[in-house]
Amino acid sequence: MGEWVGWKVMSALRTLDGVGPTRASKLLARKRPCLRPIYDDVVSRVTNTVQSQWEPVRVALRADGRALQERLVHLHAEAGLSEQVPALRVLDVVAWMEGKDKGW
Repeated sequence: MGEWVGWKVMSALRTLDGVGPTRASKLLARKRPCLRPIYDDVVSRVTNTVQSQWEPVRVALRADGRALQERLVHLHAEAGLSEQVPALRVLDVVAWMEGKDKGW
């Protein structure tokens, strides 16, 4: 999986009983909310990142002069969220809600 600390932590978490990729990503997102998006079947389908999530999301957040990042920051402000909630969590919630609306 690589030497990046995020992969190391994910690998270590997944050695625990009952901890798969979704639960591991949620634990990591809770402790390091700016580090990575939450991975689950719904979010990965909405973002079209079933095979690989981190890199496509990173690229999307930086593309077009960071347009997606700016949109997430705008949604964050519109929702009146605490500064402790990073824009990356907004992406998780919006993607999950869209997928659930589609019945995924």
